[in-house]
Amino acid sequence: LTALFTEFTTIANEPCTDAETWEFVAYGSKACGGPQGYIAYPTTIDVENFLMLVENYTAEEAIYNSNYGIVSTCDVIPSPIDVICEDEVAVLMYE
Repeated sequence: LTALFTEFTTIANEPCTDAETWEFVAYGSKACGGPQGYIAYPTTIDVENFLMLVENYTAEEAIYNSNYGIVSTCDVIPSPIDVICEDEVAVLMYE
């Protein structure tokens, strides 16, 4: 799981200079349900491949949680509403 996480987060780790070219997606699978979090990514990358990696990670984490009886908090992580650029870093915005 660590290698999968590193793979997709590394791909998304680019300087943010134009927030209009950034999106975000949920990733991971909490044992109690829902995503672990959200990650911003630039639309200038191979988005199809990136989203496939995120989906694969999420599915593998769900399997891991089930196989090993992992428990987690049941809090609902709020969904971001936008991405902005601050000092070339993509920052998720929430209400």
